Amino acid sequence: MSSNQARINALLRKSLIGELLDTQFYLFSVRSKRKGNVTNLQALFANDEALTAGSEYFNSLLSEKTSNDSAVVEFQDYHASSCEGGISLDEYGYASDSDLDEEEETDETVQDNEKCAEVSAEQVSRTVSIKGFATKGAQRIIPSRRVLVTDTAFNTWQALLDYLYTDEIVFAPLRSQASKSARRRSLGEAPPCSPKSMYRLACKIKHDKLQAKALAAIRSSLTEHNVLQELSSSLTSKFPAILEMEVEILFQNIVTPTIMKDFPTLIQRIASANLPHGADILTKLHETMLRQHYPRISSPAPAPAPASEKCSPPSGPFKFNWEEPQKPVAVSWT
Repeated sequence: MSSNQARINALLRKSLIGELLDTQFYLFSVRSKRKGNVTNLQALFANDEALTAGSEYFNSLLSEKTSNDSAVVEFQDYHASSCEGGISLDEYGYASDSDLDEEEETDETVQDNEKCAEVSAEQVSRTVSIKGFATKGAQRIIPSRRVLVTDTAFNTWQALLDYLYTDEIVFAPLRSQASKSARRRSLGEAPPCSPKSMYRLACKIKHDKLQAKALAAIRSSLTEHNVLQELSSSLTSKFPAILEMEVEILFQNIVTPTIMKDFPTLIQRIASANLPHGADILTKLHETMLRQHYPRISSPAPAPAPASEKCSPPSGPFKFNWEEPQKPVAVSWT
Protein backbone atom coordinates (compact mmCIF):
# COMPACT_ATOMS: atom_id res chain seq x y z
CA MET A 1 0.00 0.00 0.00
CA SER A 2 1.36 3.41 -0.95
CA SER A 3 1.94 6.05 1.72
CA ASN A 4 -0.71 8.22 0.08
CA GLN A 5 -3.33 5.45 0.24
CA ALA A 6 -2.41 4.71 3.84
CA ARG A 7 -2.96 8.38 4.69
CA ILE A 8 -6.37 8.34 3.00
CA ASN A 9 -7.36 5.20 4.89
CA ALA A 10 -6.35 6.85 8.15
CA LEU A 11 -8.53 9.85 7.34
CA LEU A 12 -11.50 7.63 6.60
CA ARG A 13 -11.09 5.85 9.92
CA LYS A 14 -10.91 9.18 11.75
CA SER A 15 -14.17 10.22 10.10
CA LEU A 16 -15.91 7.25 11.71
CA ILE A 17 -15.22 8.53 15.20
CA GLY A 18 -15.64 12.23 14.46
CA GLU A 19 -11.96 13.18 14.57
CA LEU A 20 -11.52 14.10 10.94
CA LEU A 21 -11.71 17.91 11.00
CA ASP A 22 -9.23 19.90 13.07
CA THR A 23 -8.93 23.27 11.34
CA GLN A 24 -11.24 25.60 9.42
CA PHE A 25 -9.64 27.98 6.91
CA TYR A 26 -11.52 31.10 5.80
CA LEU A 27 -10.46 32.74 2.53
CA PHE A 28 -11.77 35.36 0.09
CA SER A 29 -13.04 34.15 -3.27
CA VAL A 30 -14.31 37.17 -5.26
CA ARG A 31 -12.70 40.34 -6.63
CA SER A 32 -14.92 43.44 -6.74
CA LYS A 33 -13.85 45.83 -9.50
CA ARG A 34 -16.09 48.64 -8.31
CA LYS A 35 -14.82 48.60 -4.73
CA GLY A 36 -11.27 47.53 -5.53
CA ASN A 37 -11.26 44.78 -2.95
CA VAL A 38 -11.70 41.04 -2.38
CA THR A 39 -14.86 39.74 -0.78
CA ASN A 40 -16.98 36.65 -0.12
CA LEU A 41 -15.32 34.58 2.61
CA GLN A 42 -15.60 30.82 2.15
CA ALA A 43 -14.53 28.04 4.47
CA LEU A 44 -12.40 24.95 3.98
CA PHE A 45 -12.17 22.15 6.54
CA ALA A 46 -9.00 20.12 6.99
CA ASN A 47 -7.32 17.43 9.02
CA ASP A 48 -4.08 18.62 10.62
CA GLU A 49 -2.29 15.29 10.33
CA ALA A 50 -2.87 15.14 6.56
CA LEU A 51 -1.48 18.65 6.10
CA THR A 52 1.54 18.42 8.38
CA ALA A 53 2.66 15.13 6.81
CA GLY A 54 3.42 16.82 3.50
CA SER A 55 4.35 20.39 4.42
CA GLU A 56 6.81 21.95 6.83
CA TYR A 57 4.82 25.18 6.56
CA PHE A 58 1.66 23.58 7.95
CA ASN A 59 3.68 21.64 10.49
CA SER A 60 4.86 24.95 11.89
CA LEU A 61 1.57 26.81 11.42
CA LEU A 62 -0.65 24.23 13.11
CA SER A 63 1.73 23.47 15.96
CA GLU A 64 1.96 27.07 17.14
CA LYS A 65 -0.72 29.03 18.93
CA THR A 66 0.38 32.28 17.26
CA SER A 67 1.20 32.29 13.55
CA ASN A 68 4.42 33.88 12.32
CA ASP A 69 2.67 34.60 9.02
CA SER A 70 1.05 38.05 9.17
CA ALA A 71 -1.48 37.02 6.51
CA VAL A 72 -2.69 34.06 8.57
CA VAL A 73 -4.51 34.95 11.78
CA GLU A 74 -6.88 33.28 14.19
CA PHE A 75 -10.46 33.76 12.99
CA GLN A 76 -12.40 35.49 15.75
CA ASP A 77 -16.14 36.09 15.98
CA TYR A 78 -15.71 39.77 15.12
CA HIS A 79 -14.12 38.84 11.77
CA ALA A 80 -17.52 37.67 10.55
CA SER A 81 -18.75 41.27 10.58
CA SER A 82 -15.50 43.13 9.92
CA CYS A 83 -14.80 41.08 6.79
CA GLU A 84 -18.25 41.56 5.26
CA GLY A 85 -16.91 44.32 3.03
CA GLY A 86 -13.73 42.40 2.30
CA ILE A 87 -10.22 43.83 2.26
CA SER A 88 -8.47 46.06 -0.26
CA LEU A 89 -6.55 44.56 -3.16
CA ASP A 90 -3.41 46.24 -1.84
CA GLU A 91 -3.81 44.47 1.48
CA TYR A 92 -4.53 41.22 -0.35
CA GLY A 93 -1.25 41.59 -2.22
CA TYR A 94 -2.08 40.14 -5.65
CA ALA A 95 -4.61 42.27 -7.49
CA SER A 96 -4.51 40.22 -10.72
CA ASP A 97 -4.99 36.84 -9.01
CA SER A 98 -6.63 34.57 -11.59
CA ASP A 99 -8.11 32.34 -8.89
CA LEU A 100 -10.42 35.12 -7.71
CA ASP A 101 -13.83 35.11 -9.38
CA GLU A 102 -14.83 38.39 -10.99
CA GLU A 103 -17.87 40.23 -9.71
CA GLU A 104 -19.49 42.94 -11.79
CA GLU A 105 -21.05 45.21 -9.21
CA THR A 106 -24.65 46.38 -9.61
CA ASP A 107 -27.28 47.48 -7.11
CA GLU A 108 -28.70 43.97 -7.17
CA THR A 109 -25.37 42.28 -6.53
CA VAL A 110 -24.61 44.66 -3.66
CA GLN A 111 -27.90 43.68 -2.03
CA ASP A 112 -27.16 40.02 -2.67
CA ASN A 113 -23.71 40.39 -1.08
CA GLU A 114 -25.27 41.90 2.03
CA LYS A 115 -27.67 38.97 2.25
CA CYS A 116 -24.81 36.49 1.77
CA ALA A 117 -22.82 38.24 4.50
CA GLU A 118 -25.78 37.91 6.86
CA VAL A 119 -26.08 34.21 6.03
CA SER A 120 -22.33 33.73 6.51
CA ALA A 121 -22.44 35.45 9.89
CA GLU A 122 -25.41 33.30 10.87
CA GLN A 123 -23.51 30.14 9.88
CA VAL A 124 -20.48 31.20 11.92
CA SER A 125 -22.74 32.00 14.89
CA ARG A 126 -24.39 28.61 14.50
CA THR A 127 -20.96 26.94 14.48
CA VAL A 128 -20.05 28.71 17.73
CA SER A 129 -23.34 27.70 19.36
CA ILE A 130 -22.80 24.09 18.28
CA LYS A 131 -19.33 24.11 19.83
CA GLY A 132 -20.82 25.39 23.08
CA PHE A 133 -23.65 22.84 23.16
CA ALA A 134 -23.72 20.92 26.44
CA THR A 135 -22.78 17.29 26.01
CA LYS A 136 -24.87 14.49 27.47
CA GLY A 137 -24.00 10.85 27.87
CA ALA A 138 -21.61 9.60 25.19
CA GLN A 139 -21.77 12.81 23.12
CA ARG A 140 -18.60 14.87 22.87
CA ILE A 141 -17.53 18.05 21.11
CA ILE A 142 -14.56 17.98 18.74
CA PRO A 143 -12.74 21.33 18.97
CA SER A 144 -11.86 23.00 15.69
CA ARG A 145 -9.37 25.79 15.16
CA ARG A 146 -10.46 28.61 12.86
CA VAL A 147 -7.91 30.45 10.71
CA LEU A 148 -8.32 33.50 8.45
CA VAL A 149 -6.02 33.69 5.40
CA THR A 150 -5.92 37.15 3.81
CA ASP A 151 -3.42 36.84 0.95
CA THR A 152 -4.58 33.75 -0.95
CA ALA A 153 -7.71 32.95 -2.94
CA PHE A 154 -10.13 30.27 -1.81
CA ASN A 155 -9.57 28.31 -5.04
CA THR A 156 -5.77 28.28 -4.64
CA TRP A 157 -5.89 27.18 -1.00
CA GLN A 158 -8.43 24.48 -1.82
CA ALA A 159 -6.15 23.12 -4.55
CA LEU A 160 -3.22 23.18 -2.11
CA LEU A 161 -5.08 21.22 0.56
CA ASP A 162 -6.33 18.77 -2.06
CA TYR A 163 -2.73 18.28 -3.27
CA LEU A 164 -1.48 17.60 0.25
CA TYR A 165 -4.29 15.07 0.66
CA THR A 166 -3.99 13.26 -2.70
CA ASP A 167 -0.66 14.31 -4.28
CA GLU A 168 -2.67 15.41 -7.34
CA ILE A 169 -2.78 18.89 -8.84
CA VAL A 170 -4.73 20.25 -11.81
CA PHE A 171 -3.81 23.59 -13.35
CA ALA A 172 -6.28 25.75 -15.23
CA PRO A 173 -5.24 27.54 -18.45
CA LEU A 174 -3.78 31.00 -18.08
CA ARG A 175 -6.25 33.83 -18.56
CA SER A 176 -4.01 35.13 -21.36
CA GLN A 177 -4.82 31.99 -23.32
CA ALA A 178 -7.86 31.88 -25.56
CA SER A 179 -9.64 29.16 -23.61
CA LYS A 180 -11.43 29.90 -20.35
CA SER A 181 -10.50 28.11 -17.16
CA ALA A 182 -13.04 25.48 -16.17
CA ARG A 183 -13.98 25.08 -12.54
CA ARG A 184 -14.43 21.72 -10.90
CA ARG A 185 -17.81 20.13 -11.50
CA SER A 186 -17.53 17.04 -9.33
CA LEU A 187 -16.09 16.23 -5.91
CA GLY A 188 -14.43 13.25 -7.57
CA GLU A 189 -12.16 15.58 -9.51
CA ALA A 190 -9.26 17.68 -8.29
CA PRO A 191 -10.11 21.41 -8.09
CA PRO A 192 -8.25 23.36 -10.79
CA CYS A 193 -6.23 26.44 -9.91
CA SER A 194 -4.09 29.01 -11.66
CA PRO A 195 -0.47 27.85 -11.97
CA LYS A 196 0.65 31.45 -11.34
CA SER A 197 -1.36 31.69 -8.14
CA MET A 198 -0.08 28.30 -6.99
CA TYR A 199 3.52 29.22 -7.82
CA ARG A 200 3.18 32.32 -5.64
CA LEU A 201 1.73 30.24 -2.79
CA ALA A 202 4.26 27.42 -3.18
CA CYS A 203 7.10 29.93 -2.93
CA LYS A 204 5.56 31.36 0.22
CA ILE A 205 5.23 28.00 1.98
CA LYS A 206 8.57 26.80 0.55
CA HIS A 207 7.17 23.69 -1.15
CA ASP A 208 9.81 23.01 -3.82
CA LYS A 209 8.00 20.14 -5.54
CA LEU A 210 4.76 22.05 -5.97
CA GLN A 211 6.70 25.14 -7.00
CA ALA A 212 8.40 23.18 -9.80
CA LYS A 213 5.08 21.75 -10.99
CA ALA A 214 3.50 25.19 -11.16
CA LEU A 215 6.48 26.69 -12.98
CA ALA A 216 6.39 23.86 -15.54
CA ALA A 217 2.67 24.48 -16.08
CA ILE A 218 3.30 28.17 -16.69
CA ARG A 219 6.04 27.38 -19.17
CA SER A 220 3.88 24.93 -21.12
CA SER A 221 1.19 27.62 -21.40
CA LEU A 222 3.43 30.28 -22.95
CA THR A 223 3.34 30.89 -26.69
CA GLU A 224 4.07 33.71 -29.08
CA HIS A 225 0.47 34.83 -28.59
CA ASN A 226 0.58 35.48 -24.83
CA VAL A 227 4.21 35.74 -23.73
CA LEU A 228 4.29 39.53 -24.07
CA GLN A 229 1.15 39.85 -21.98
CA GLU A 230 2.58 37.56 -19.32
CA LEU A 231 5.84 39.51 -19.29
CA SER A 232 3.81 42.57 -18.36
CA SER A 233 2.12 40.90 -15.37
CA SER A 234 2.77 41.94 -11.80
CA LEU A 235 3.70 38.38 -10.83
CA THR A 236 6.59 38.42 -13.32
CA SER A 237 8.05 41.49 -11.62
CA LYS A 238 8.21 39.66 -8.26
CA PHE A 239 9.69 36.30 -9.27
CA PRO A 240 13.02 36.26 -11.20
CA ALA A 241 12.57 32.60 -12.25
CA ILE A 242 9.34 33.45 -14.08
CA LEU A 243 10.90 36.53 -15.68
CA GLU A 244 13.89 34.57 -16.95
CA MET A 245 11.67 31.80 -18.32
CA GLU A 246 9.35 34.20 -20.12
CA VAL A 247 12.26 36.13 -21.65
CA GLU A 248 13.62 32.80 -22.93
CA ILE A 249 10.26 32.00 -24.56
CA LEU A 250 10.17 35.52 -26.02
CA PHE A 251 13.62 35.12 -27.53
CA GLN A 252 12.67 31.76 -29.06
CA ASN A 253 9.73 33.43 -30.79
CA ILE A 254 11.33 36.80 -31.49
CA VAL A 255 10.89 36.56 -35.30
CA THR A 256 7.31 35.28 -35.28
CA PRO A 257 4.74 37.62 -36.82
CA THR A 258 2.88 38.16 -33.55
CA ILE A 259 5.99 39.15 -31.60
CA MET A 260 7.29 41.37 -34.41
CA LYS A 261 3.95 43.19 -34.48
CA ASP A 262 3.44 43.60 -30.70
CA PHE A 263 7.01 43.96 -29.42
CA PRO A 264 7.20 47.71 -30.15
CA THR A 265 4.19 48.22 -27.86
CA LEU A 266 6.10 46.57 -25.01
CA ILE A 267 9.11 48.81 -25.67
CA GLN A 268 6.87 51.90 -25.62
CA ARG A 269 5.46 50.87 -22.24
CA ILE A 270 8.96 50.40 -20.87
CA ALA A 271 10.12 53.75 -22.29
CA SER A 272 7.09 55.48 -20.77
CA ALA A 273 7.88 53.98 -17.34
CA ASN A 274 4.55 52.14 -17.35
CA LEU A 275 6.23 48.83 -16.54
CA PRO A 276 8.16 48.82 -13.25
CA HIS A 277 10.24 45.79 -14.21
CA GLY A 278 10.83 46.95 -17.79
CA ALA A 279 14.56 47.40 -17.24
CA ASP A 280 14.80 43.82 -15.95
CA ILE A 281 13.08 42.55 -19.11
CA LEU A 282 15.54 44.35 -21.40
CA THR A 283 18.53 43.29 -19.30
CA LYS A 284 17.50 39.61 -19.40
CA LEU A 285 16.77 39.83 -23.13
CA HIS A 286 20.22 41.30 -23.75
CA GLU A 287 21.88 38.58 -21.66
CA THR A 288 19.98 35.89 -23.57
CA MET A 289 21.06 37.41 -26.90
CA LEU A 290 24.70 37.45 -25.83
CA ARG A 291 24.60 33.82 -24.67
CA GLN A 292 23.03 32.76 -27.96
CA HIS A 293 25.10 34.72 -30.47
CA TYR A 294 28.24 35.77 -28.60
CA PRO A 295 29.01 32.96 -26.15
CA ARG A 296 32.66 33.94 -25.72
CA ILE A 297 31.77 37.55 -24.95
CA SER A 298 29.03 36.58 -22.51
CA SER A 299 31.26 34.05 -20.76
CA PRO A 300 33.00 35.61 -17.77
CA ALA A 301 36.69 36.31 -18.44
CA PRO A 302 39.18 34.67 -16.11
CA ALA A 303 39.94 36.88 -13.18
CA PRO A 304 43.36 38.58 -13.38
CA ALA A 305 45.98 37.46 -10.93
CA PRO A 306 46.07 39.53 -7.77
CA ALA A 307 48.69 42.23 -7.64
CA SER A 308 50.38 40.43 -4.78
CA GLU A 309 51.00 37.45 -7.03
CA LYS A 310 52.63 39.62 -9.70
CA CYS A 311 54.85 41.77 -7.53
CA SER A 312 55.76 39.75 -4.48
CA PRO A 313 59.37 38.52 -4.36
CA PRO A 314 60.00 34.79 -4.26
CA SER A 315 60.04 33.33 -0.79
CA GLY A 316 63.14 31.80 0.74
CA PRO A 317 66.85 32.66 0.22
CA PHE A 318 67.78 34.24 -3.10
CA LYS A 319 69.94 32.17 -5.46
CA PHE A 320 71.88 33.65 -8.33
CA ASN A 321 73.12 31.56 -11.25
CA TRP A 322 76.39 32.96 -12.59
CA GLU A 323 76.84 32.62 -16.32
CA GLU A 324 80.16 33.17 -18.10
CA PRO A 325 79.86 36.22 -20.39
CA GLN A 326 80.10 35.49 -24.06
CA LYS A 327 83.34 36.38 -25.78
CA PRO A 328 83.20 39.26 -28.26
CA VAL A 329 82.81 38.24 -31.85
CA ALA A 330 85.66 39.27 -34.12
CA VAL A 331 84.55 41.11 -37.22
CA SER A 332 86.92 41.50 -40.15
CA TRP A 333 86.64 44.48 -42.46
CA THR A 334 87.68 44.02 -45.98
